[in-house]
Amino acid sequence: MKKQHLYFLILLLAFGCKKENAQITDQNPANTAPAPTMHIIITSSQIFSYNITESDPISNQFTTKDDYDVASLDYSFTPEPGNVVTIEAASDKTGTMAPVVTYKGKTVGPITTHGNGSDPGTGFEFTYTVPAN
Repeated sequence: MKKQHLYFLILLLAFGCKKENAQITDQNPANTAPAPTMHIIITSSQIFSYNITESDPISNQFTTKDDYDVASLDYSFTPEPGNVVTIEAASDKTGTMAPVVTYKGKTVGPITTHGNGSDPGTGFEFTYTVPAN
């Protein structure tokens, strides 16, 4: 009888105290990256080129994203606090260009498009200083 109790106790310990392994899911905060805080959308009736530069005014270091001959742009990233973000877009044809820039979900601007000097075209330049935390 003692052997039966011993086997029962061993089975109880082996199967009764089994821990469930935590599953890593998309909802687990350790598995998710922080959401980007700056969102740039440019729609246009013509092909355009753009240049986005984030620069640190203290160290003069900068990063750039650019492309040529695109019909639209939908780009998100997280700039460092205190850095300056400069966005430029230009087309060599006259048409419409609608830029929208948001930081932490709030629209920054206004952004006014203009002609491209003496060339027929449309473009804009916009500079935004990211607030320090």
